[in-house]
Amino acid sequence: MAGGHGEGGDGEIRRCGGADFFLAGAGCCLSSEIRSCGGVEIRRCRSRGYQRCRSRRRRLQSSPKQGAVEDEEEMMDYAEDFDDDRDGDRRENKKVDFTKLELKPDHANRPLWACADGRIFLETFSPLYKQAYDFLIAIAEPVCRPESMHEYNLTPHSLYAAVSVGLETETIINVLNKLSKTKLPREMIDFIHGSTANYGKVLRKLLKDEVIAQARILPSETSHGGDAFTVSKAVGEIESGHEDLVGGSDLAAAEEKETHSFEVDSAQVENVKQRCLPNALNYPMLEEYDFRNDTVNPDLNMELKPQAQPRPYQEKSLSKMFGNGRARSGIIVLPCGAGKSLVGVSAACRIRKSCLCLATNAVSVDQWAFQFKLWSTIRDDQICRFTSDSKESFRGNAGVVVTTYNMVAFGGKRSEESEKIIEEIRNREWGLLLMDEVHVVPAHMFRKVISLTKSHCKLGLTATLVREDERITDLNFLIGPKLYEANWLDLVKGGFIANVQCAEVWCPMTKEFFAEYLKKENSKKKQLQILDHLV
Repeated sequence: MAGGHGEGGDGEIRRCGGADFFLAGAGCCLSSEIRSCGGVEIRRCRSRGYQRCRSRRRRLQSSPKQGAVEDEEEMMDYAEDFDDDRDGDRRENKKVDFTKLELKPDHANRPLWACADGRIFLETFSPLYKQAYDFLIAIAEPVCRPESMHEYNLTPHSLYAAVSVGLETETIINVLNKLSKTKLPREMIDFIHGSTANYGKVLRKLLKDEVIAQARILPSETSHGGDAFTVSKAVGEIESGHEDLVGGSDLAAAEEKETHSFEVDSAQVENVKQRCLPNALNYPMLEEYDFRNDTVNPDLNMELKPQAQPRPYQEKSLSKMFGNGRARSGIIVLPCGAGKSLVGVSAACRIRKSCLCLATNAVSVDQWAFQFKLWSTIRDDQICRFTSDSKESFRGNAGVVVTTYNMVAFGGKRSEESEKIIEEIRNREWGLLLMDEVHVVPAHMFRKVISLTKSHCKLGLTATLVREDERITDLNFLIGPKLYEANWLDLVKGGFIANVQCAEVWCPMTKEFFAEYLKKENSKKKQLQILDHLV
């Protein structure tokens, strides 16, 4: 856990947004992410090179002579691990010259620095911070958010999510240019165009792909191999959160539009979505559920209680999910204590269809069942828990089931009672699949849940959208894009969550511990790295 100042000595390496900084002696801690864990905000540095440098520094402090003897061998190992931690164009530490950036005459009144490599820096002390922050969260991924300066990164996924909620390509470019202290780099403009140009223009192109063509279900009246689409009417996006940044015009009009579609085999949905990612066809897909016009699945008589008043940031997160009148699948990131459960219950109340809520353990199951009863008007006979100790079932055609990922994904032998309940869960069409601690879903066993259950809308909730195995990006096709992420520092300043204090405690490694730590091919290494964080 990092949060204070570094100690004096031979310095240390810290990583921030993919760039490495060498801090000599005492200095502020630069870190890559600020995440919440157990109510405490922690800054996480994910570079193995940083870990090695910390370990070496401790060893040098405890045994300078031994450190000098092994210095060359260890630094060779360090360099190998450091190179392994990079991919693509990050393998070489190239310096980028920003001295040629031309400042606008009124640059002091603008809050952003936009770089050609897709990085965007936001000054939190700017009068336009709040508006700029809301806009950046919609179009970019937050990388590092200390108190005075935030770093964001434009990615294909973040930009595709932006246009999917109503932001047009030219709007994104115009707002960025208006907020930027310098002229928007041509490389950034081209990247935005390239990442958003395919939105809504892909059906026939998709069907030319063999994987997607085989997954399509042809309507009975269409001859085999035809390209006829189902045509329906849909209400356009209702989005007006940045009109003050684009000259007062709405980002998208609420108008009726024609929607062309084709049906895909439910068993092939994950494969189709994965095939459309930027590393393949580059046509990322978005799942939406037209729950208001769903006459097949029965409604659930459930509403929010009058005393349930979502906070502004909770309402904003829900507006990203329901902005066009349909329920959009995706992920909402809120810090610990910010009210993720109320967001989940509110989403279920808006959809008003059967809801399957998944938690990580039996204690969380009890907590979620309590939250549903606390915030909504659901009756006791409409909600049930399914754990190893509690096997309940709701009465009627619609209801809420709260269970764990393990209970659904378990492939071993079950009791007759459990088998009956799990078959009902697997066979039912769920209006909402509500997933708590969604960052665990990419794990091999947990991702089975996505394929074993049939749901029209998936909502993932988490405070820590990060994994050590780098598989967090799988959530883009398993669930959907990140819809909203709140900044914990802003919530602290607003009085919504408690203030926190971070402390870094350094402990010396034993000789045996350090010897195991230095082994390159060692299954225990990741465990030792985690223990190194915790001690």
